[in-house]
Amino acid sequence: MAGLLAGLANATVNASTVLILAGLGELISERAGVLNLGVEGMMLVGALTGFVTTVITGSYWLGLGVAVFAGGLMSLVHGFLCISLNSDQAVSGIMLTLLGTGLTTYFGNSYTGNSISGFPERTLPVIGDFLVEIPIIGPAVFQSTVTDYIALLLVPLVWLFLYRTNIGLELISVGEDPETADTMGVDVYKMRYLAVVIGGALAGAAGAHLSLSFNEIWSTSMTAGRGWIAVALVIFARWRPERILVGAYLFGLFNALQLYSQALDLSLSPGTPLAGVFNPILEFVMNPTIMSTYPYIATLLVLVITVVRAENSELAQPSALVQSYTREAD
Repeated sequence: MAGLLAGLANATVNASTVLILAGLGELISERAGVLNLGVEGMMLVGALTGFVTTVITGSYWLGLGVAVFAGGLMSLVHGFLCISLNSDQAVSGIMLTLLGTGLTTYFGNSYTGNSISGFPERTLPVIGDFLVEIPIIGPAVFQSTVTDYIALLLVPLVWLFLYRTNIGLELISVGEDPETADTMGVDVYKMRYLAVVIGGALAGAAGAHLSLSFNEIWSTSMTAGRGWIAVALVIFARWRPERILVGAYLFGLFNALQLYSQALDLSLSPGTPLAGVFNPILEFVMNPTIMSTYPYIATLLVLVITVVRAENSELAQPSALVQSYTREAD
């Protein structure tokens, strides 16, 4: 049982990393008032460019760097449309998701099914071997890939950036009241572009984690809706970086349970009362195909419950989210 729990914990950490990276990127973008529904497309572009770069050069570090650059570059399209041209943010984001899906399907076709040697698992220097000895969670948290460590490190760094630096506070002010921020000398357009590019870069890194660490292969639409979960995760976290971590591990656990469902035997013995009633239900609930829908069902439930039970002020939603800003008009 301990081995099963350790494997489940390790799978949860690996599955959560992509949501932490993408979720933090979306949070930064939305904190500046720009909704980015193109996360899924940017993740796919990051996954493919990172994978192809690694195949060609043999360097997974270069692959990660190219994925981050590709995600940031793609986000500039979203920024230009929404910030400079004041286009509808939702329409622009969905267009980029469709564009990213189409481009990666076409250009990644020849790489489908190929495998690589991506980021290896490593322990932390000096104290790593000691921490790995912690039962169950030790190997999962302290014997991971570099991208897992980067994602965990980014949670406090993003918190410090947003709430303890002048740039972060200016970025938040732009998402709350761009007119007042502009009056105080904050460059609204610059701050929003910065936030969108950072968000796109982190989405690209999330995609690279999928192809270079989590799966080490390329397959069409390998993000499997994780970009949309990342968008919902920001609402679940109420736009707080530390809550992104909690939500990501919750959704990651659902993903890990799907992988280990066949090893979990929860059925009642035939002689147990009502075994004939509960066993078919348990068999249905623990079916891997059914379990694959749980993260998306949980996403819908989180969105419905959160929005129904709280007003925008209680949600801590940025006041100017999705609102375009034009200095001449305002």
